[in-house]
Amino acid sequence: MNYYVTTSIPYVNGDPHLGHALEFIMADVLARYARAEKTPTIFSTGTDEHGGKIAEKAKELGMTPQAFCDQMSQKFRDLQKKLDISNDRFVRTTDPGHEQRAQIIWKALEKDIYKASYEGWYCTGCETFVPEAVVKEKGGTCPDHNRPYEKLKEDNYFFKLSAYTDKIKKAITDGSFHIVPTTRKHEILNIIGDKLEDISISRPKDKISWGIPVPGDDSQVMYVWFEALMNYITVLGYPEHEDFKKFWPANV
Repeated sequence: MNYYVTTSIPYVNGDPHLGHALEFIMADVLARYARAEKTPTIFSTGTDEHGGKIAEKAKELGMTPQAFCDQMSQKFRDLQKKLDISNDRFVRTTDPGHEQRAQIIWKALEKDIYKASYEGWYCTGCETFVPEAVVKEKGGTCPDHNRPYEKLKEDNYFFKLSAYTDKIKKAITDGSFHIVPTTRKHEILNIIGDKLEDISISRPKDKISWGIPVPGDDSQVMYVWFEALMNYITVLGYPEHEDFKKFWPANV
């Protein structure tokens, strides 16, 4: 039996804080316990480094996006060193290996990817599209970033998440995908409802250039929320490395 523990990878638009430290320590406890039990263990963490918010912050500071990411990622490494965190891996989404494997994953998903026009309200600070009802409720301004929502119309690639509604619900219901506490399990099932919506997984390069290019379409980059989540398998060497075959799926 092998043990794979992960943390969420912090977005480098801000400095490390107590919440990051808490998550690192909790994961570290699990990894150390597994090792003490003589269980082969991989403990992975890292930093999330693409997106419009990063490019905007770098420009504000008179830096290139890569230089800004290098500086900020090091701060998270320094925090982990101070806390004596025992991670085996540290993945950066700007690592060439991650970028290469992210494109391999995209190609593996192509049968469920299509291109379409999308129009909606967008917040650069949140790096996400916002429903019309929320825009009206907030008076047209994002309360977290104190900036007006932008109305955008653009061509994006979409992932057919709707095709996996039943499979996801079944995995949650039968416990093969374990959600705790139980109240959160019921909450997720209610959010899914009868059918999941397809999700946007790319942005036009002329609007957000700081991202991983979409294979076969230089006019688009992968949406940061889609690409960053790939880190949990790219760090294991997906698809061919023995670590991926032995340690995936993750335990935590």
